[in-house]
Amino acid sequence: MIAIEKRDSFAILTINMPDRSMNVLNDASMAALDKAFAQVIHASDITGIVLTSGKPAFVAGADLAVMEGFAAKRAKPADVMAWVSGLNREFRRIETCGKPVVGAATGTALGGGLELLLACHYRIAANEPGAQFGLPEVGLGLLPGLGGTQRLPRLIGIEAALPLILDGRPIDVQRAMALGIFNDVVARDQLIEAALDALRAGKVEASQPWDRKGFKLPGGVPMAPRNAQMFVATNGLMNAQRRDGQEAPLAILRTVFEGTPLPIEKGLTVEQRYFVKLVQGNSAQNMIRSLFFAKQNADKLTRRPKAIGPTRMTKIGLLGAGLMGSGIAQVSALAGYHVVLVDRDEAIARTACERIYTGLAAEVLKGRLKDEDMASIVKRLTPGKDYSAFADCDMVIEAILEDEGVKAEAIRAVEAVLPAHAIFASNTSALPINGLARASQRPQNLIGLHFFSPVPKMALVEVIRGDATSDETLARALDYVKATRKTPIIVNDGYGFYTTRCVDAYVREGLQLIADGADPVMIEHAGEDMGMPVGPLALADEVGIDVMDHIARFFRTQESGSWADDRHRVNPLISTIVSQGRLGRKAGKGFYLYPESGKRLDRPFIASLVISPALQGVSFETMKERLLYAQLVEAQRCQADGVVEDTVEADLGALLGWAFPSQLGGPYQAIEDIGVQAFAARCAVLVQSEGERFALAATRAPHHCEAVA
Repeated sequence: MIAIEKRDSFAILTINMPDRSMNVLNDASMAALDKAFAQVIHASDITGIVLTSGKPAFVAGADLAVMEGFAAKRAKPADVMAWVSGLNREFRRIETCGKPVVGAATGTALGGGLELLLACHYRIAANEPGAQFGLPEVGLGLLPGLGGTQRLPRLIGIEAALPLILDGRPIDVQRAMALGIFNDVVARDQLIEAALDALRAGKVEASQPWDRKGFKLPGGVPMAPRNAQMFVATNGLMNAQRRDGQEAPLAILRTVFEGTPLPIEKGLTVEQRYFVKLVQGNSAQNMIRSLFFAKQNADKLTRRPKAIGPTRMTKIGLLGAGLMGSGIAQVSALAGYHVVLVDRDEAIARTACERIYTGLAAEVLKGRLKDEDMASIVKRLTPGKDYSAFADCDMVIEAILEDEGVKAEAIRAVEAVLPAHAIFASNTSALPINGLARASQRPQNLIGLHFFSPVPKMALVEVIRGDATSDETLARALDYVKATRKTPIIVNDGYGFYTTRCVDAYVREGLQLIADGADPVMIEHAGEDMGMPVGPLALADEVGIDVMDHIARFFRTQESGSWADDRHRVNPLISTIVSQGRLGRKAGKGFYLYPESGKRLDRPFIASLVISPALQGVSFETMKERLLYAQLVEAQRCQADGVVEDTVEADLGALLGWAFPSQLGGPYQAIEDIGVQAFAARCAVLVQSEGERFALAATRAPHHCEAVA
């Protein structure tokens, strides 16, 4: 696992974990590191050490399978503390071994990988354009637990280090060099020789700056005037933006504030205590489960039909050159497909292609895309005159008007020119695939691919399988989604599928609160405080209130019973707002006003149109609960209806699709954390106080968690 090569009086330690594409830190790799360092530290003929990787990346971070095992229900705090303390002792052993150690990063070093480099006395990185360096733990509800909150501020100062730790987004090698994280950046084939040259030239001291007498934090201690202002401002911002259960940002702030003025050993102990508390909490465990393991499985296509071999399409057709169609065309061309874009008029398709070219040119200017890559993408993307342009396509994706009749006509016209093997995919967000399949001559080749807007930025694709959709069609569609670097979730057919139904439930409950007389500003704050990125009214404006009206009318034709009667009471309110021309951001006004500057006015416009007396006795916490439970109940109905089979994958879809609070892990995980029986009992109370829309459906046992009865 760790090869030792002697070069002159120096030892080169190369981490190369077998059967893994990337090195990670776990019990096995740390034991191997301990053994290797013990050997070279005590060797009298070794005067310096180079630590590097045998893989394209250096170390990806800690093994999250270990983190998952630290949940409070499975491990004692003392045991978790012992584990993280043990790893920290190994890192301290490296930096106090008495021999100079150079960390030679072959590529990406994230989390524990970067922390391992920080424990080295000198750091050199290969100049790899795609390499990333950072401490992304906050994105999983954690803080760096192997010295990141203590060593990075001691190396580059609190002012530069704190934003990197709080934000969690990786930086490239040039930025890392400019900040002082690396001492040198060299070509990949010169990496080891440059590390050895640094040792030969005596550039590397066998101690860390913070272990030397008289060390002072670069830029001063936390209470130095400039740092103190930053801590006060950041603390206020963290408290203002804090979502329920998001403890990591404040824990990071406190760890840096409390730990950095102390000697390194005590600072590391402060970090470890906060880490243990976070890693054992529901927030981190939920995020690890959904954002790492569930995403990993979805990206690996673990639910893809196994009997179908790997496939690769060549040419993709897009019907509809609006924002959705052009977005799908762009990501398809980026993935290497030849793409033809068709609309009712060739000029519309040409304009869409030009819009894509402009967007790609902007990416080139920002350094995110190479000129030659843009040139090849442009060659793969062409406008078409009519349906005949689809004659040699392997798949056509329609992104046209959300009307069953219009889509049915398109299916018949496109299938008339498509080769027999080709797939027809609908980007519909609500219309059942089985209904669309009635217009198809080849229903086995028809599937739903629901992309999210804006397509280039949104990671999720909801893959909808109709009753007639074949395994081969599903497999080929999943291969395409993977090629576009999107994450697929698979759901069965039904009105609104999964994501649209849950988004609708959130917005609809916000509207119900308005109809009940609640202050719209408080409704929005309740949604945000509950953990959503925006309140339900702001979300309605982004989706389009006319679109919400269309969905409401369509859902009313699909739903029946007392719970549906209750839920659809707000439909007239939506229709009234639409009749006034308040369609959302695209119209310049909706629940908010949008001046030409594009910046939304803070107070919802609807505040002047409250239509009933203010709610008596309803609390802010009750508003939050109603907005949350509306989504949970709808998710439960989706599972009861058979739309959702894999609830873990569906939880991932909630986080990626409509930004459900990540610390809750997803609707199904939230129900599990509440407790199935407790959730059912609370819903029964809400039925009595708020209405039948909170009634649970009779359900079969879900794929991954207990049934909700």
